[in-house]
Amino acid sequence: MKRLIRLLLLMPLLAACEQEVYDKGDTAYSYMRADFVDAIVDGDKNVTTVTTDDGQQLQLISPFTAKWITTPDTTYRTVMYYNLKGEQAEVINMRQLATMTIKSIYLFKGSFKSDPLTLESAWLGGNKRYLNLGVIMKVGAVNQDDELQTVGVFADTLTVDDDGLRTYHIRLYHDQGGVPQYYSQRYFLSIPVGGLKADSLRLTVNTYDGMVVKGFRLRE
Repeated sequence: MKRLIRLLLLMPLLAACEQEVYDKGDTAYSYMRADFVDAIVDGDKNVTTVTTDDGQQLQLISPFTAKWITTPDTTYRTVMYYNLKGEQAEVINMRQLATMTIKSIYLFKGSFKSDPLTLESAWLGGNKRYLNLGVIMKVGAVNQDDELQTVGVFADTLTVDDDGLRTYHIRLYHDQGGVPQYYSQRYFLSIPVGGLKADSLRLTVNTYDGMVVKGFRLRE
């Protein structure tokens, strides 16, 4: 029995980590922070430096590595749980984030799926390099490996208004794929938008409450 979800042409989704720590007083988690970061990996597959979505570069007190870090000399998109020690970060844990590259809808083969899900949050990182989403998807145990949920993000239109404002329109693809809708599971997604040649962004998501459109200003 499996609960299966995949990103369209990309990596598996990251389920949100529920931290059940509510102790009062000065514990290991009392001052814990959580940030979406770009983790810079060295030649030994260790993370020694990260850049937060606010553009702050932090050196790690101790190098961090994990099984999912398989490529040296690269950058991974992650969520980092840590304590801030001056200008350095003491890592408690780091988990890879699902990253979805925007594809052209005109290159998509087959019918475009927009099965509903819950859009819990959507925000631009402080440096406006990523659009981050928090979504809740219905999941359930399945028997066959071909029963998969699939998500992706596609662009269908670039509009220009009378003032020359360029707006990029993107849509979230979601195929429930026959997966039973027994349980709710939260996931985080990151969409790189820093390289878009546009001034603003409009995201359309089909939710259980109907179509939701969110707008974001990429440039002032």
